[in-house]
Amino acid sequence: MAAVSVLIPTYERPEALVMTLSGVASQTVANLQVVISSQGRHRPEDSPVARAMARVIEARGGSVEWHHREPRGIAEQRHFLLDRAEANHALFLDDDIFMEPSVIERLLSVLQTEDCGFAGAFPAGLTFVDDVRPDQQNIELWEGPVRPEVVEVEGAGWERWHLHRAANLYHVAQKLVLSPGEFLRYKVAWVGSCVLYDRKKLLEVGGFSFWKELPRYHKAEDIVVQNLLMRRFGGCGVVPSGTYHAEIETTTFSPEGTVEADAVDLLPGLVERYVG
Repeated sequence: MAAVSVLIPTYERPEALVMTLSGVASQTVANLQVVISSQGRHRPEDSPVARAMARVIEARGGSVEWHHREPRGIAEQRHFLLDRAEANHALFLDDDIFMEPSVIERLLSVLQTEDCGFAGAFPAGLTFVDDVRPDQQNIELWEGPVRPEVVEVEGAGWERWHLHRAANLYHVAQKLVLSPGEFLRYKVAWVGSCVLYDRKKLLEVGGFSFWKELPRYHKAEDIVVQNLLMRRFGGCGVVPSGTYHAEIETTTFSPEGTVEADAVDLLPGLVERYVG
């Protein structure tokens, strides 16, 4: 069995996907099941460079599978990908993220040590490297084990999301005095783009099965599952994250750049169903 299932939803981002796959191909954890699902007009596996990266992943002991499907929205994409996952740990990785070689190893060590629901490595947007925002750089480190916690919408813990704006987390990491390879765990409101889940725990809170309750163009599906997991099992981010964002336009919104629903509106009912 693979050590980690790397699940990549993609939509019309051929160049960024190659960047993402190059990071996957360089990971110190090489026994990876990589599943790529496209809902775009084009098949990403038609790219010779993407296929070359897939061959590198396979040569290092991993596997790669490609899927091309009708567009039904990002929550349904994640639901489909989770169904394909075989490993005990599933990394949801956006198609515009570059990972340094130790990222998966680092996140895996957190889940194995803490037995929590998820650990995330939020990417830096390096166009903001000179945009330092001290008022948005408050970080709450975990002292001791990661514990379950309730983060209410618009409550105090919700404000932690500011740390994940621009390059704030990157700037925080630059100020830390750490040994090579050392990292810290911190409290989050949620983490986007690169998140390793305990697959069984994710399924215990329903995974992304709520996708049928959403229109195609929506947002915050990952916020919902992470909020449920934090309530039952805990979750965290890691710093330094070792991830970087391509900073290209989102492809999950409508052609007009809008969404039709916010998945957070489903949270109260899901909390009652899966948390009690």
